[in-house]
Amino acid sequence: MSAHETERLHPDIIKQAAQWMMRTADAPDADTQAACARWRQADARHELAWQRLQGINQDFAATTGAHLPAATAGQTILRYCDQRSRRNALKWMAGGIGLGALGLAGMREGLWDGATVYRTATGEQRVLTLPDGTQLTLNTDSAVALHFDERQRRIELRDGEILIATSSDPAGRPFSVKTRNGILTPLGTRFVVRQLDDARRATRVAVHEGAVRIDPAGSVEASRVLHAGEQADFDARTLSPAVPVEGSAPAWKQGMLVANRMRLDRFLEELGRYRPGFLHCDADVADREVTGAFRIDDTDRALEVLASALHLSLRYRTRYWVSVGRA
Repeated sequence: MSAHETERLHPDIIKQAAQWMMRTADAPDADTQAACARWRQADARHELAWQRLQGINQDFAATTGAHLPAATAGQTILRYCDQRSRRNALKWMAGGIGLGALGLAGMREGLWDGATVYRTATGEQRVLTLPDGTQLTLNTDSAVALHFDERQRRIELRDGEILIATSSDPAGRPFSVKTRNGILTPLGTRFVVRQLDDARRATRVAVHEGAVRIDPAGSVEASRVLHAGEQADFDARTLSPAVPVEGSAPAWKQGMLVANRMRLDRFLEELGRYRPGFLHCDADVADREVTGAFRIDDTDRALEVLASALHLSLRYRTRYWVSVGRA
């Protein structure tokens, strides 16, 4: 692929190709295959993007010796396009960032800018005991970089959500958590940090024990201490008012997603964090309310229970592409 051809590939086209990859990943029907073929033939850029994506398994296999499912690869590409700039998306399409590396990024730990990095895949949770005794739990689709040396103990949350139970350090090194929006300093505590995908790309902090000081990166005046039972969102300049936290620990730590009169579209967005692929909510049922506790280790069962309780239909294009609508 020439540099000129690559420049013509807008990230939206890359995302469309990834979506078609996911729709055709699991024994698609004839109509889906025909629709994909029409999309490829409609524009030369579509075919360029499609052919580049077809190198996924070869790249990944060459790096890891394992096969990367097309649906997982498609989801990884979509997340990458959403989180990175157009320039970097084009760099990947030109081959500067191998998809084998993307696959590895979602599956195992390693080194990243000189720090030790740990990750979880979609639907995976992982518990780590850090060198100082701090317990770190990574929720689904999360990534952290650890900066532990003789001067500091710092966790950098790069994606997803973590639960931290801090431990005292005999060496007296300060402990902090860095996010894209600022620095968190725990004061002997247990707390959750989540990078949100809202318009502000805010960070959410929920304190279950002790206290946490929040220092937004762009505003000294916005700094505040959250105490046990409080939760707040912040970006680089602003910090929301504190609201109560429900429970003594996050529900996901017990393998549950708990909803209390949550909008259906919002509930499906949350449930979708724990399963590969797409969950689509039809507009005419989006405002239905969901109340209950649902297992996140069996999202298909959770969808069945939801559909039965709210009289909804589940339409599977593939196992990775589900639409929820009126029964």
